[in-house]
Amino acid sequence: MFELVIFTFFLLNTVYVLILSIAGHFYKKKVVPQASKFNRIAILVPSYKEDKVILHTTTELLKLDYPKSNYDVIVIADSLEDKTIETLKKTDAIVIPVAFEKSMKSRSLNHALNHIDSSYDIAIIADADNILSKNFLNDINNLFCAGYQIIQSQRVAKNLNTPMAMLDGVSEAINNHLFRQGSNALGLSAALIGSGMAFPYKLLKEKVAKIDSVVEDRELQLALLEEGYTVTYQKGILVYDEKVESTEAYKNQRKRWIAGQYGVLKKYLVKSFVLLFKGNINFFNSAFIQNVFPSRIISLTSLLAISIVSIFIFKISGITIRWCALTLIYSFALILSTPRIFFTKKLIKSLSIIPVVFVRTIQSLFQSRNASKTFIHTEHKQREIDSTFLSK
Repeated sequence: MFELVIFTFFLLNTVYVLILSIAGHFYKKKVVPQASKFNRIAILVPSYKEDKVILHTTTELLKLDYPKSNYDVIVIADSLEDKTIETLKKTDAIVIPVAFEKSMKSRSLNHALNHIDSSYDIAIIADADNILSKNFLNDINNLFCAGYQIIQSQRVAKNLNTPMAMLDGVSEAINNHLFRQGSNALGLSAALIGSGMAFPYKLLKEKVAKIDSVVEDRELQLALLEEGYTVTYQKGILVYDEKVESTEAYKNQRKRWIAGQYGVLKKYLVKSFVLLFKGNINFFNSAFIQNVFPSRIISLTSLLAISIVSIFIFKISGITIRWCALTLIYSFALILSTPRIFFTKKLIKSLSIIPVVFVRTIQSLFQSRNASKTFIHTEHKQREIDSTFLSK
C-alpha cells in the first residue's frame, strides 16, 4: 500500500512535468510592434556584500540601448564597503545605501521604492551579478506598450566553466522550458525567477510594501496571481546570471530555495484550494502543484534509486517494471526540455557529479529548516559572459 502511494505521487509528478515539457515546444514568443514612446524605467539592483561585481554590473547597465533620460540604474547598497559606494556615486547610477538588522532583498526593494521618484512607468528587478542584453529595455518597453505588463525575461547562464555551473545552467534552461514556456503555452502564468522581471512601477511598489520574506519572488508572484494578474514569459530577452561553481555553493543556495518552497506550500495550502474552487488555476498551480513536487534533481535521482532497489528486492516483477518505466519517462521529459545547445561532451562530463549534487541536495533538505528566516548570501565573482548564448 505504501509503495503504491509513493508510486502514485511520482506518477503525478512525472505526468505534470511531461505535459509541460511537451507544451513548451508549442510556446510562441509575443510579436509586438516597435513602441511609439519610451516609458520611464527604473532598474532596481539590490546589492548585498557584492563589492566584487556591482561596479562592473552598474557600468554595463548604464550602457543599455535606451534613451539615457528615460531610465535610471538604482543600486541599493546593503553592506557594501565605503570605497565601493563612493565609486558607485561617481557613475550616473542612483545609489541608496541601506542597513538592516537582518538583510532581505524585499526590505532593500521596499526601502528604495519609498525613497525614489515615483514617476517611473516600469520597474525592473536585476540581481547584482546580472548583465542585461543590449536591447533589454527596448524589448520590455515594446511589450509593455502592447499590453503585457508583468514580464519575465529569459535568464541564462553567464558562466559554464565548471561541471556544477554547467548543471546549474542546464537546470535553469529546463525550468525556463517547463515553468515559463510550457506554462504560457497552456495559457497559464509563467513563474517568476527573481531577476530580469518587469512590472508596472506603482503595482510593484504596492505589492512589495506587504512582503517581508527571503523568498520575495514567490510571495510577489502569489500576491499578483491572487488578484488575477498573469506573468508573460518572453524568450530571447536575455539576462545573464552567474551560476554556482561548486557543489558546496549549490548546497547553500538550495537551502533557502527548499525552505522557501515548502514554507510557501504550508502557508498557502488552504488558500490554494479555496482559490481553485473560485476558478483561480494560476494561483493553485504556483502555490500548490509547483511546491508539492520535489525539484528535478531530487525527482530523477529518487526514481533511479527506487528502480535500482526494486530490482534487487522484487527482481523482474510488475513493481520493478513500472518504476523503471516511470524513470525512463521522467528522464525523457527532462531531455525533451533541455535546449539542444547543451548536448555537448561538456554536459556528459558534468553528469558525473550528479551523485554528489544529489547528496548536497539532501543535505540542503535537512538543513533548510531555518533557512527561510535568514538571508543566505551567494558570493559572486566578475565573469565574462559565456559565448553559448551570445547569439540568442
